[in-house]
Amino acid sequence: MATLWDLMHDCIPDDHARQVTSRYYLDEVMSAPGAPDQVVDLGCGRGTSAALFKRHDPKVRWVGVDIRDSPEALQRRPGGDPLVHFDGIHLPFGSDSVPLIYSHQAFEHVSHPRDLLAEVGRVLRPGGLFIGSTSQFEPYHSFSLWNYTPYGFRVLVEEAGLALEEIRPSLDGVTLIMRSYHGERKAEYGRYWNEESPLNAEIDSWAVHTRRRTALVNLRKLTFCGQFAFRVTKPQ
Repeated sequence: MATLWDLMHDCIPDDHARQVTSRYYLDEVMSAPGAPDQVVDLGCGRGTSAALFKRHDPKVRWVGVDIRDSPEALQRRPGGDPLVHFDGIHLPFGSDSVPLIYSHQAFEHVSHPRDLLAEVGRVLRPGGLFIGSTSQFEPYHSFSLWNYTPYGFRVLVEEAGLALEEIRPSLDGVTLIMRSYHGERKAEYGRYWNEESPLNAEIDSWAVHTRRRTALVNLRKLTFCGQFAFRVTKPQ
């Protein structure tokens, strides 16, 4: 029987095992030489990522894309960076035209993920990047439809002709479940977006005592994570 390591080891990093969010790859891409001058935020909601990208490059062209009746997108104030509505599948961009697509915690809400990922593959330039995060063990929230295992997400990405380069754990699934159970606004849970969540901290302790290599620590965190971040590329 294939293990998660058998299926995923080539994209599980061995440099560090800190929990991250989609912001990790946003900062990594925008800090690198030759950072893209255009980004599409897929499932942009209120459009808060525009400011994050513009901290790196004030001239970056940010375009938000969301469905017309998204509750979060409806909270966005008029003006500022462009927001384009779409039907949830067909992206309003030419083929091979976009260098970077960013998607923060949106794909668990997507009705037709296979079709939308195919569109991501179509509009990305060869060598272009698709970065972001989505859910694995997260209770229902705001019309959410799916949770993805890391392997399941990889299968969908590869079906779209894309390649999963790297995947990293975010906060653990137990913490997300307890946050929902106790009420997500309970103050004690807010800090875990900025520090290791309890099960991840326990895994770090296990790693020290058992002297596990970093990739295996990431593997264990990915197995039980509530959300994970990803870096996907379109082959040249």
